[in-house]
This record gives sequence, structure tokens and C-alpha cells, in this order.
Amino acid sequence: MRPDGATAEGLDPEGQASWSGRGVALTGEHREHVIGVLEGVNALCGGPEMPVSGQVRDYPTAHAALGESWDLVLDGMKTALREVSAGISSGPDPGTYLSLLDDIKRADHALLVERLLYRDAAFTRVRDALAMLRRAESTSALIEQAAEATCSLGFDRSILSRIEESSWIPENVWVDRDRHWAREILDAGRANPQVLDRTIVETEMIRRKVSILVHNVQGRPAVNRPIAEASKSRSYAAAPLMADGVVVGFLHADCYYQQRDLDEFDRRVLTTFAEGLGHALGRTAMMDRLASIRVGFDQVAGALAAAKDDRIRLGGPAPVARDNASFGGQSSSSYDDYLNNAGDGANLTRRELEVLRLMAAGDTNGRIARRLVISEGTVKSHVKHILRKLGAANRAEAVSRWLGMEHERGGRVTTTPGARGMGSRA
Repeated sequence: MRPDGATAEGLDPEGQASWSGRGVALTGEHREHVIGVLEGVNALCGGPEMPVSGQVRDYPTAHAALGESWDLVLDGMKTALREVSAGISSGPDPGTYLSLLDDIKRADHALLVERLLYRDAAFTRVRDALAMLRRAESTSALIEQAAEATCSLGFDRSILSRIEESSWIPENVWVDRDRHWAREILDAGRANPQVLDRTIVETEMIRRKVSILVHNVQGRPAVNRPIAEASKSRSYAAAPLMADGVVVGFLHADCYYQQRDLDEFDRRVLTTFAEGLGHALGRTAMMDRLASIRVGFDQVAGALAAAKDDRIRLGGPAPVARDNASFGGQSSSSYDDYLNNAGDGANLTRRELEVLRLMAAGDTNGRIARRLVISEGTVKSHVKHILRKLGAANRAEAVSRWLGMEHERGGRVTTTPGARGMGSRA
């Protein structure tokens, strides 16, 4: 039993399975209007072929029932007209049928207007949700907010995922009524990263860059089984998250508590929101990069200041102005001697220098591994050696110390990704 008494099978109030074909629920007023018309049709036409008013719960079933009623009443009116022409009329007159046809048409038109209002409101919610995401100042904050914002569009649950090395990895899950269940779904997805190959439908989002609509989830093999089993989802929509024309993640949503299948309109709403979310991700990624650069500048400035202090503490003379004739003299600074004898980066190997240069460019271990065509484990080993040789506690400190040493030696550091060798001496 899930929250609010809903079962994994999604039972209706009478206890019968009712997932198949369910759409957006009718408001109480419109449902009463449609049922009133159907009861009028039943009273006039009767018969076992009549639509059952108790099955009318959403727009698709209401529209279908009114369509069937229209055909039945129209046939009845034709029969009445023939009987009147033959002078043997014994049933309702044609005017009664005509009046009922007018009632059916008015009810169907009211449904259409309500449906259009619903759709207009849905896109207003998309606009409001995207406006809310503008307040996010980092990618992590955006990811935290985006899943909840997705549910504000009219969905009950959402999953925001990233694509990494052809694997589908959930980042955040939002369940509108049960945060504990959201954690269960997230844990199931993270414990079983799904390889994106042709065996699951989400691969189409990467190959064709289009959103998808999936029904009969529990009976379909081509889905992420751990997430499907943990979520009990029956029908969902999913849209790709794009950055610079590349699919970097997925956005999934369903309407579990509403106990309805998603339709094409739901897919379009999610697609529109995902497009805006992709632009927001591009913005926060740039903000993250700028923040990283800002921190890097601060660290370099601190390292340079510390280097000058160390120079004095280690016994070297304070910097003094020299004329051109004195430039050939030998420095008595022990710190300068250390730098001049340190070689390229404190006895780092050529490969370690390549890794360090890419670290300075802001690359992750995975990106460094791809650039140098080595395993990520090998990169981690190089990083460990670099930290030990430079006496640094972390990557940022290692980069700062290296840049500080190069500055003191008068070197020009090249940190362009993929460049070979150290920069030339000034």
C-alpha cells in the first residue's frame, strides 16, 4: 500500500483496475453535465449499447461517450423521420431527438473549451516554473530545484538524471507526497546505473534527440527495470536535457497518484520545460566555471604572497632593485636555488606534468583520462604522486603551488588542454 491508500496497481474506488486509457480527470461540474446528457440519451434510446456513465472520469472517456451517444441519437432521429413519413410514428417525435443532439453538442463543446483552458494553464505553469529556476546560482542548486519544479507542471513525480560515459545515473527524484519513496527510487537508480544501449527506449532520446511517451511500463522489458520496479510507474513521459546540442541528461515524469496514463499533451509540456531547463543548465554551468576561475585566481594570489614570505623566512634577501650590470651575478637566495634546481615542476615526470596542466585547466579525472587515452585509475595514481611531490593537500593547492613556482622561476605556464610540454622560459 502506497501513500494515501493508493495501491501499486492503481485501483479505482470500486476496486477494479483502471489504469488503461486514463487521462486528465474531469472537474465535478463537467462530469455531472456529461452524465446528465448520457442519462437523457439512455432514457430516450435505451439498450445495452449505451455508454456507461459510471466509466466517465476523464476527457477522453467523456468525449468518446458523447460521440457514441451522438451516433445513437442520430440513428433514432432518422428512424423517427422515416416513421413520420410513412404515417406510422409511435415513438418520440424527431424534435425530441434534435433537442438531445443539441445537448450533446453543447456538452462536447464545453469539454473542448475546458480542455483548451487546461492546456493554456499548463503552459503558464511551465513559464512560472522556469522563472523560479532563474534564482539558482549553481548547477547543484538547479538540480535540487528542477525535480520539484517539474511536479508543479501537473505531474506527481519526476526524476532528473545525468548521462556519464553512456550510463544513465539519476541525480534527484521528487515524489510530491512521499520524500522517503523518492529516496528509495533514487537509491535504486544509482545502485544500478543503466547502460544506454538499444535494449531500452531511452536510447532513442540520445539518438534522435526527441522526447518519448511510454505506457505499460511494468510489462515492458525495454525500460530501466530497477527504477520501474521501485517506482511502480505505469505510464511516463521523458525528455532529453540538451547542452550545446548534446544530450547531457534526462527528465522523467508521471502521474502516479492521479492514476492516469500520460498523453501527447503531457509529453509536449515536459518537452517545453526540458528545453528551458537545458538553457538554465548552460547558464549555471558557466557560473560554476567562473566561480572556479575566481577561486583559482585567489589561490594563485595567495600562493604568490606565501612564496615571497617563505623566501624571506628561508634566509634569502628581500628583493632589491638592480642595474643591468648586476643581472649576471649569482643569487644567494636559498629559495631561488631550490626553484632553479627543481627541474620541471619539482621533479615531476612528463606524464605527471601533462596531468597537472590539465588539472590547472579545470578538467576532471574522467576528462583527463579521455584526453590522455589512459584509465581513470591511472589518472588518480598520477594525481596522488603530484600531491606528494608538491606537498599539497588537494588538487587546487597543487595547481597553486605549481603556478607559484613557475612564477618565481620566471616561467610561462601553458594550461591549454591537450598541449604538450611546458611553456618556454621567459
